Amino acid sequence: MFPHQAASRQDPKSSEPGMSVEVTRLIEANIPYAHALAAEVLRKLPPDLEKGDIQGWAELGLVEAANSFDRTRGVQFKTFAYYRIRGAIYDGLRKMGWYPKGQYQQMRFEMAANEYMRDASGEVPRTVSADAQLQDLKDQTGNLMTCYMLSLEAMVEEPTDQNQVSAEEAVVQAEQCKRLRWVLSKLPEINRAILEQFYFGGQTLDQIGKKLGLSRSWVCRLHAKSLAMLRKQFLEAPAAAIRSPAATFPGAIR
Repeated sequence: MFPHQAASRQDPKSSEPGMSVEVTRLIEANIPYAHALAAEVLRKLPPDLEKGDIQGWAELGLVEAANSFDRTRGVQFKTFAYYRIRGAIYDGLRKMGWYPKGQYQQMRFEMAANEYMRDASGEVPRTVSADAQLQDLKDQTGNLMTCYMLSLEAMVEEPTDQNQVSAEEAVVQAEQCKRLRWVLSKLPEINRAILEQFYFGGQTLDQIGKKLGLSRSWVCRLHAKSLAMLRKQFLEAPAAAIRSPAATFPGAIR
C-alpha cells in the first residue's frame, strides 16, 4: 500500500503566486472532473491503493493543464485536460514503483496511447474540409493501432490457450510481428530510439528526453510522428523484405 500523501499534496483550490483568475477558475470548476477520471483509473487498480493518492495526482495534472491551456487553439478544456490528468496519474504510479507484472501489461497500451493523444490534443485544429477531417481521424486511429501492436509486442510472452488461437491466426500474428520488427529497424535512428526505449526499454518520455537532450514536449511530438512513420512503412513493407532475419528489440523478452 502506498503511504498516504494527502498532507503533502498541493491544494488545487488555492491560487499560486502569479496564477491568473482564469486559471484558478478553470481548476476550481474542473476538480470534480479530475476526481471522476481518477475514479475511472482506480477501478482498474488493486483495492489496497490509496484513493487520495490517485486523486492528488489527478489534481496536479489538472493544475498543469490549466496553466498550459490556450483557448485560442479552439480545443475544449476538458479534451485538453483529459490526457494530462490521466498522464499525471500514470506518472505518479511509475514514480511510486508500483505495477505488478500482470497489471502493468494490461495498462501498457493505455499509457502509451495517452502519450500519443496528449500530443494530438494540443495541436492547433486546421480549418479543412470534412473529408480531410475524416482522414485525420483515420490516421489517428491507425497510429493508435500501431501503438497497440508495439505494446503487445513488448509484453512478456505467456502461455496461451491453444484452443483460443487457431493455427491460421497464429501464423498471421507471427507474420505481423516479423513485419513490425523489420520496419522498426529501418526507421531513422532518433525515431527508432524513441520507440525502442519507450516500448521495450521501460523508459518514460521524460527520461528519453533527458538522455537525448530534448524537451519532453518535443519527445512527445517525435513519439507521435514516429508512430505515424512506423504505420506508413508497415503498410508499405515489401513481403520479400520481411522474410529476412528479424531485428530484435532491446529489452524485448523472447
